Amino acid sequence: QISALNQQGTARNAFLRLRSLINMAGGNLDGALSDIKEAVALSPHDRDNLQQNGDILMKLGRAEDAINVYKQVLTIDPNNRFALISLGYASRSAGRTDDAERYFKKLAQVDPNSHIPYLALGDLYTSRRDFTPAQAAYSKAYAISPKHALIVAGGMNAAIEAHNLNLAGDWFKRVTDPMLTEPQILREQERYLSFSGDYQKSEQVGEQALKLLPTDRDVIVYLGYDLLHMERWDDLLQLTAKYNDVLPKEPDIPLLAGYGHKHTGQREAAAKDFTEAIARDPHATTAYVNRGYMLNDLHQPQEAAVDFETALKQEPKNGEAHLGLAYSDLDLRKATAALRNADLAEKELGDSRDLHVIRATAFGRLDSLGKAANEYRVALRFTPDDPALHLGLGNTMFAERRYHPAIDEFQIAAKADPQDPEIDAMLARSYANLDDHENTMHFVELAERNASTKPANSNAVDDARLSNIYVETGQALNTLGEQNAAIERFTRALDAPHSDRVAVRFAIAQTMAQQGHNDDAQRQVALGLMEAGAGATSPVSGAQFIQAADVFRGMHEYELSQGYLERARKAGAPDPAVRIGMANNYLAIGDTMRAKAELDAVKASSDGDPDYQFLLAQANVFRQEHRSAQAQTSFAQASNAEGEDLTAQEGLLETGGEEGYSINPKLSLLSNFSIDPIFEDSTVYVLDSKLDATSPVSSTNPGLLPPPRSSTQTQWTAAYHLHFNFLPPVSGFYQVRNSRGSISVPATNSIVSRNTIDNTFNFGVNPTIRLGTNTLTLNSGIQATIRRDASSPAEINQNLLREFTYITSSSFFNVLSFSGYVIHEHGPFTNNGQNSAQNTAALDFRVGAPWGKTALVTGWGFSDQKFSPKNYENHFTSSYIGLERRFGSHINVRGMVEDLRAWRVFGANSAIAQNLRPAAFVDFTPRKNWEIQASSSYSSTRGFHIYDATQNGFSVSYARPFLRKMTDAGGPVTYSYPLRFSAGVQQETFFNFSSGHGQQLRPYFSITIF
Repeated sequence: QISALNQQGTARNAFLRLRSLINMAGGNLDGALSDIKEAVALSPHDRDNLQQNGDILMKLGRAEDAINVYKQVLTIDPNNRFALISLGYASRSAGRTDDAERYFKKLAQVDPNSHIPYLALGDLYTSRRDFTPAQAAYSKAYAISPKHALIVAGGMNAAIEAHNLNLAGDWFKRVTDPMLTEPQILREQERYLSFSGDYQKSEQVGEQALKLLPTDRDVIVYLGYDLLHMERWDDLLQLTAKYNDVLPKEPDIPLLAGYGHKHTGQREAAAKDFTEAIARDPHATTAYVNRGYMLNDLHQPQEAAVDFETALKQEPKNGEAHLGLAYSDLDLRKATAALRNADLAEKELGDSRDLHVIRATAFGRLDSLGKAANEYRVALRFTPDDPALHLGLGNTMFAERRYHPAIDEFQIAAKADPQDPEIDAMLARSYANLDDHENTMHFVELAERNASTKPANSNAVDDARLSNIYVETGQALNTLGEQNAAIERFTRALDAPHSDRVAVRFAIAQTMAQQGHNDDAQRQVALGLMEAGAGATSPVSGAQFIQAADVFRGMHEYELSQGYLERARKAGAPDPAVRIGMANNYLAIGDTMRAKAELDAVKASSDGDPDYQFLLAQANVFRQEHRSAQAQTSFAQASNAEGEDLTAQEGLLETGGEEGYSINPKLSLLSNFSIDPIFEDSTVYVLDSKLDATSPVSSTNPGLLPPPRSSTQTQWTAAYHLHFNFLPPVSGFYQVRNSRGSISVPATNSIVSRNTIDNTFNFGVNPTIRLGTNTLTLNSGIQATIRRDASSPAEINQNLLREFTYITSSSFFNVLSFSGYVIHEHGPFTNNGQNSAQNTAALDFRVGAPWGKTALVTGWGFSDQKFSPKNYENHFTSSYIGLERRFGSHINVRGMVEDLRAWRVFGANSAIAQNLRPAAFVDFTPRKNWEIQASSSYSSTRGFHIYDATQNGFSVSYARPFLRKMTDAGGPVTYSYPLRFSAGVQQETFFNFSSGHGQQLRPYFSITIF
């Protein structure tokens, strides 16, 4: 009976165990667990029952319960291989890796000829990223069972995870054809081939693995990266769309989709993909970086910067994040920050084209144009045919006023991209600055035609292009002087969609200010600020505030200009640009000290060579301080820095003409040769008619009156300037003059023929006296003249000494300026025993703003000459008043009325004369090196109208620069000096004089050599 019961229990136990296995196979784990528990209850020491009970608990995820059951097996059989391997995997599943390692090692001791413990140890060590012991374990397993696919797959995986592709390649070579049916082998082969760069073969293996592992994360993701590397964007997007919901928590799926959308131009979709990747994995640094780049492309730099900064918090040395943040900084007008992030990116990524593009753009924003040009040139070494780089370099050259080199770069860019309207627009602007009307109009038309053709997938950026091109072509036309056509383009720009309305309105304001429509210009600036404030257009940038300040400076609204410069500083404009703008405002109102202080601050903060704007402002400071040598050097440096800019070149020529040819830093020379007529004033004829004869001659008897006369003067002057440290400048000249003709000599009260040669020596000092913000410039000194005449030595030969002071002021209160002189000249006649002493003075005023178009001019002067020991005296006074008017930048007109009074005392006799003379002067500059002057006056001799006369003059001047290279502390500099040639005629007509001498025509010629 006992035997029967034992046999019955054994059968029941076997039945329950079998039914448990059937339930496990059918997925009924609860039923399987119930059966096996009953079996264990029947045979509590049955190892098979316990083992099966532990396996079911593992499948139910009850690792700790399974471990307890497996330990019961080991209690019964300490070397049970199944229990040891099961305990190892269960402990690993429970996170108790040290226990797992102990069980696997115990199994290796129990069964040293089995590959199983070594395979398990290899997998365990790989999970702990202990790749060296993992490889040792896989190698032992492979030595025992070289045909086992999972061993080769495990070894390959561990090598790949350790980034040891050579070792992975060794495992890859161990794959045999029978192993290719194992999914894990295919998966690791795919990964190895992908890491090795054989993306096409990797993709082929991945497709095979996907059939066996249709939801395996590694197979799907690596297949996606293979498609990414092969740039099969459509296939990549199909893959990610198919598996996005299959792997709903996998961040690489939307990340890969983002790459696909990015490279097919779908920026918004790409940004959404990267956002989804971040939602699935908030620590996905790559997703933050890529979303940042998309936001940059979508012109959302602020949001992009946040993503890059988040990425850098996670990975402080992420070079791509630093690079993207540099681009964001540029869009946010943070040029200095962009340079800093570019340097950090270079440390991690090495040198690249993008780094130099960022630096070039940043240096351009900081007005460091030389550095910007150098960076563009380095970037071109990476991509020599890139039209964008040639355009950027051309823009930099244009900003430097180097129009010919700029055109060369634009033409290279145009060959590579002939449809880009921005290139055509910049060609138009460059040719306009060279005054090339034909080419300017050609490229204006081409730019506008290309800009009106929209891309197939246009966006807001593309739509704004048309507006930007109209602004550029309008500026080109404005440069040519076609301001109405420019305004028409600006109006079109305002009507174009997505226009930068601030840029357009400021361009309109600049043109209107040039036309003299100051109220309209100010209104345009105000409208631009209102639209920006209302969000209708982009916020006003620092550079645009500086542009507005320039507009108001051009309108002489200096307080408003200063205010806009302060706003530019708050908006992030470069501090040097703001300070130079302020210095220019101070210069305009004559506040030289404050202008100099601003420039000193720029110099103190600069770490490179001074730029063009600084040099130009510095040159004007030196001019206001009457330091012409330093001004000449600064203009030369500015002209060399900017190439073809007229402002610096004109300033250099003017200071070259003032200072002369520089022999060395202390000495400069200049000279002039001229032939010109001398006409005596009609009051002299009246005095002669009253005093030269024994009795006065009546105006009704012209046959006895002195006839009109003139002289021709030929003279050569060689002047010099001396500069000594801490001393006022010194100037002077030597002059030789020959005068031939007839002249009235007061000393003898006679009219004589003359052939006079004067040798004159002059020496003076030129201090500048400062009165608050105003200055007085003096030229005081002595002059000696040795006068000898070949025709009338008794009347003319004389030795003269002159003491003189000339004075010139700046404009007081920007309203009143004056100039004048005081001269005392005296000396003996060598042949007639007489001495002369002459006092002469004059004072001229200009009432009106220095920049004003209209000014009142007035003045007074006198000359009193006395002769001893005889009681002779010759006295003369003049007073005048008139208006001066400037029309544009080419014509200046002056009209005035002068009252001249003269009297002469000769012994006991005396006489007086008066002349009322209206006069007009016109100065016309048709081109930069040509000048035309015309004058006309009418002399109304009061009470003696027979000497009424008209005097007219006309001259044409042409100047060309004489170039000379010198070396100063900054290197070679080219100086420019004017060679000026002038010629014309002067004519005087006494229309009431009928004796045949009523009209005189005399030529005029002059040549000035620096």
